[in-house]
Amino acid sequence: MYKFLLSLLLLSSLAWAQPPKPNMEVQERALKKIEAARQKPKSQVWPHLEKNWFFDNLVLNVRQPLSLNQGKPTYFCGYAALTHYILLWNPEFYVDKILELYFKGSTEVSDRTLNSSDEIRQAAGTLYNKGKMDIRHADQMWFLVLADNYKGYLNNKDKTFDMGDENNFWAASNYKKFNNMLRSLTQKEIHAKGADLIGPVFLNYGKFIQNISKDHTVILYLNNKALYPNKFFRFILPTPTHFVVLYQMEEKEGHYVLDYWDYGLRTKMNLKKRKLRRLVYGITYIP
Repeated sequence: MYKFLLSLLLLSSLAWAQPPKPNMEVQERALKKIEAARQKPKSQVWPHLEKNWFFDNLVLNVRQPLSLNQGKPTYFCGYAALTHYILLWNPEFYVDKILELYFKGSTEVSDRTLNSSDEIRQAAGTLYNKGKMDIRHADQMWFLVLADNYKGYLNNKDKTFDMGDENNFWAASNYKKFNNMLRSLTQKEIHAKGADLIGPVFLNYGKFIQNISKDHTVILYLNNKALYPNKFFRFILPTPTHFVVLYQMEEKEGHYVLDYWDYGLRTKMNLKKRKLRRLVYGITYIP
């Protein structure tokens, strides 16, 4: 019965219409900057980043934003979701910031300087057993820098990176921290409904998400156990831990069909209406 109520249809991005593409002129400018930077000597700031893997990773992210992957079993999902949005919104901005980090070890954003600590410089390029992220050295560097520079209450007990911290609360993003990162990096007007422990109480989730997704980018803060249930867990803790970028939500025969980006794929999920409230804790929307 549970499988019927929350059935998942996980299909590759090729099965559905392709997502919105960045402005092609902006994308080409970003790619030219990557190729020009590739001709320079290897950065001395990051001793363990493999140069070709780093630049190949950048090209892949700009050309195929859907392929961005936070790796497993990391706590990088928040950084991956906001980076996926930035790649669609302005890939040239992304390339400018990440190349400056690569060559100088720091870069300026709207409200702060993103610095790279000695611990981060030593770790980037050495993370392993993370799936595709093992050879995506630009992602390793970028996610580690974001996690090291933006802090929320989940990170208070562990503010200095040690090997393995990418898999624990050092790298975690609570909902307020995630929205603050979006504002800081994009300087856009970020709207949000929800919180870490309780979703928007007086809100018809389905109608609200359907309406705002027509002219906004929507990022959902979800209970990951409800999103990807395991048959060995009968009780699902009511806590959100995961971010996905929504492309579309349709109402069909008593269900909602969610079309979203997560883990390097565009995916569709078929969800009973009454289960949407159990799944969604935060709704972030960007004009």
